[in-house]
Amino acid sequence: MTKIVKLASLSAAALLTASVLGGCATDQTARDMAQQALDKANAAQSCCDANTQRLDRMYQKIMSK
Repeated sequence: MTKIVKLASLSAAALLTASVLGGCATDQTARDMAQQALDKANAAQSCCDANTQRLDRMYQKIMSK
């Protein structure tokens, strides 16, 4: 559960950074960095979801025996 909270925090921070830096001269750079952070957070979340599903299947298989 803490991994999900950390990933959500990372995503929120990336979006906040993009909105705060929206008026800067480096506007596009900030958006690109925020998008990269969001992409990495989404990839990590997908990995966690896949592992959770795998563990759930293993648990169900063990419990059905």
